[in-house]
Amino acid sequence: MEHVKKDFVAQSIFDFEAMNDGEQGKLILEILVDQPILMGFVTNLADDFNDDEHETIVDSIAILINAFIAAGIPVDMIPREIVDEVIDEKVQGYNNEEADLIDSPLVYEDLQARAAIKCKFDPEDEVSKENFNMVLNTIISIVERAISHSMQKVDKN
Repeated sequence: MEHVKKDFVAQSIFDFEAMNDGEQGKLILEILVDQPILMGFVTNLADDFNDDEHETIVDSIAILINAFIAAGIPVDMIPREIVDEVIDEKVQGYNNEEADLIDSPLVYEDLQARAAIKCKFDPEDEVSKENFNMVLNTIISIVERAISHSMQKVDKN
């Protein structure tokens, strides 16, 4: 029997889209409580994006965390050190024009494809779209790095 690899992010997107507004809101509130540092970072970005873009960033966090949980990987509270470390790395990379530094291309593609539909980016405004993509990539890296650190701690014990 052939082993089929499941795309947990695509499934999580499907599950999130199937929720009504109340269910999505409840999930976002749970993540606000469970991930105050990450969500604080994203909340501070509200003025940098239009409402659709900011909402899509927040939704992307919920989708990503749920994908890991569905895969049986717990997501502990992400510490400030990891958030700051990844942000610094990404900003340096983008400042050095290494904008193609995407840590998880398949995850990024799934979430970026959803964003393209939800955000209705202005085709004339490449800067806004690039900024959005940088934040999306940064969030993916933050969550993945935090999970990696948590798993390393478990392996050591």
